[in-house]
Amino acid sequence: MATQSPTIQANNMTQEQLSDLVWKVTATNTRMLTVKYLCPTNTKGSRIKIIDRYFGKSITLGYNYYYTSALRGAVHWLIENGWDVQGHNSEACKDEYIVVIGTWDSEQQLNNK
Repeated sequence: MATQSPTIQANNMTQEQLSDLVWKVTATNTRMLTVKYLCPTNTKGSRIKIIDRYFGKSITLGYNYYYTSALRGAVHWLIENGWDVQGHNSEACKDEYIVVIGTWDSEQQLNNK
């Protein structure tokens, strides 16, 4: 069975249903964090950098070889530290990922220790 595209689904909605959906989508504000893989240097091993460009903060983590990717290592750290991870996008740049956080909590910050 073929799935319907969003356009076809929207065409089957009443104006009120469509308006309700538009309000619901635009009321949801997500937060995006950038994840980058940092190559090893002469003095440091492979690392993962998570960047919050909105607040101008970042954190650098040791690379987690169990997960075999910077994205998975970053998501592990974020979930372990209470972040509401909803998904990711890898099309932003070939050497970066965007992780989508479902809640906007300005008290929750990335801080290198």
